Formats: sequence, C-alpha cells, structure tokens
Amino acid sequence: MARRIMHLSSLGTLVSTFPEPSHAFTPNSNEGDEVYAYENRPQEMAGSPIGLMEYYADCEPETGNPTLLAINIATPYRNYAAGSNISLQIRWWPTQSNSYDLSASSHVAQLENEEIEDDEDIPTPHTPAALPRFSLHGRLEPIPAKDLVASLVPACFMRAHPDSLLWQPGNDIHTSQYMRFVVEHIYWFGGFGDRARIGWLPVEEWRNVTKDEVEGMRLPGEKGWRDLEARRQGRKSELEDEEVEVEVEWEVKTEGRHRIWGPSTGRDHRILI
Repeated sequence: MARRIMHLSSLGTLVSTFPEPSHAFTPNSNEGDEVYAYENRPQEMAGSPIGLMEYYADCEPETGNPTLLAINIATPYRNYAAGSNISLQIRWWPTQSNSYDLSASSHVAQLENEEIEDDEDIPTPHTPAALPRFSLHGRLEPIPAKDLVASLVPACFMRAHPDSLLWQPGNDIHTSQYMRFVVEHIYWFGGFGDRARIGWLPVEEWRNVTKDEVEGMRLPGEKGWRDLEARRQGRKSELEDEEVEVEVEWEVKTEGRHRIWGPSTGRDHRILI
C-alpha cells in the first residue's frame, strides 16, 4: 500500500532541522548572499524541525527511492547540507472530504452528490484520519547523469509537475539538481489502530516490491478517486482544446516574438521573452 501511495501521489512534506549557529549556511554566491541577508533566522530556532511541502515523483520505481528536484537555496536542502537528518511524509487522501458521519445513508448521499461510486465495505468515510500515511527516513544523493538518462527522470518529473519546467537544472534563476531520497526506514500509520497497522516497515520489503505488485494494489477510495480523475482529465482536455483555438489566433497577432519551448504533459509550455 505504501509503495502504491508513493506512486500515485506527488506531493509530500519534507522535514529537516535548523542547524546550530556554528553550522549556519555560508553564502558563496550572489544567490546565497541574498538568502543569508534576508532570512534573519532567530538563533533559538537551532535544532527545531521544519516541514515544508515538496514536489516528488516516482521516477525510479525499481528502487523505491522517490525523486526530488532540489533547489539548493531551499530551506530543507540547506539544512540537510548543514548536517540535518531528513524525512519525507506522504499521505493518501483521495476525495478531499473531511466530513465525518457514521450513518450509512449520509455516506451514500455524499458519494452520490460527488458522482462517485465506491463499492468498498468500510465503516467510516474516507476522512484524513481514517486513511493511510507514512514517513520515509533516509538520505539524499545526487542522481548521476547516466541514471537521469536511463530512467528518463526529467520527463518523468515533469509529467507529475509540469510547472517544474521553470526550475529545471540549468535555469537562469536558481541552482537546482535532481536528487534521490534513499529510503532507509519507513514508519507506517495505516489509519485507526483498531483496524490498521501502525509501526515500522521492513526496508527490504519496501525495496523488493515489484512494479506488478504496485500496479495490482488498490487503495481505500481509489476507485472513486480514479473515476473523478478521469472526469477531470476529460474536462481538462476540453479546456485545452479551447485554449489551442485561442492560441492559434493569438499567434498570428504576436508573430515575430521569440518563443522557448519545453516538454510537458499533453501540451507545450510557452515562455515569451
């Protein structure tokens, strides 16, 4: 289940710890100078953990190590470079509902209102407290160029996060690089303790899960989530078709301007300069 969640999700919370003042970030570039000057972090924050939302993608599924696109000046990566431990928290919340009513009729009505059919026999709705989440603990390492090519990592990451085109390695704004989160420990919180497992998972089992096992697993609420996603994708295609018609007319009016093209999901991103 944990590997299935990591495969379907693409957002997590990256947790690190602020360093002691003696290990504070030392700027060595104009970019670093700006961060060092304006962060103004209180000294008493040393040793305090901070969790921030982070993009990730399952681009090396044979290893079980999620892929991160690290911006070097971002807080989690600066903390890690200063010696912090690091963890990545991931959760499964398919229908984004936080209502909680134990009556079966209320649950059925909610599903009907959302036009979602879900034939699972569960005693509680799919609220965040009832659904699985887990925390990965380990280390970061840069992904070598040969592995980036072999696993098509940039294309994989941009399928999950098209907007990351703007901070791919080599961009003119921030220094960035692809990193793998090497999983060494997994803490699993499956939901309510009377019906779900809570505790540490063997890392060997995590690493040995096969692609077929990940694809064959179904999570609580996934059927309704997949139906909803399919409808959203259908509507997205309709909107993109409308955008294409607008772009054709727009291009005629902007002829002669320079365009930079970049790969994405379903259509090209255009940055006009």
